[in-house]
Amino acid sequence: MSNINNLIFINMPIKWYGNGDLEDPTYKHFSRIVNFVIHCMIFTAVVSGTYLLKEIKYEIAFFNNFAIIWSILLASHLIFVIIKKPKNLEKQST
Repeated sequence: MSNINNLIFINMPIKWYGNGDLEDPTYKHFSRIVNFVIHCMIFTAVVSGTYLLKEIKYEIAFFNNFAIIWSILLASHLIFVIIKKPKNLEKQST
């Protein structure tokens, strides 16, 4: 079962102890992950709220293009986070 968990879940520390060092690659990576999660939350809130307004009352002609373009930006942000992951992250996070 632990092998399956290692394949599915990313082992991340629960807390970051002490002040963050902006030069530390692990700290930078976790900062990028947090920024991506915030980006996802804002995307979800704005797109779902806009869709709700569109369906209830207003005709928003640009909604589809808006959602598609922002989805592409969100996907590129995820790719950026994955590419910038430090190579030796598993050795550093204990």
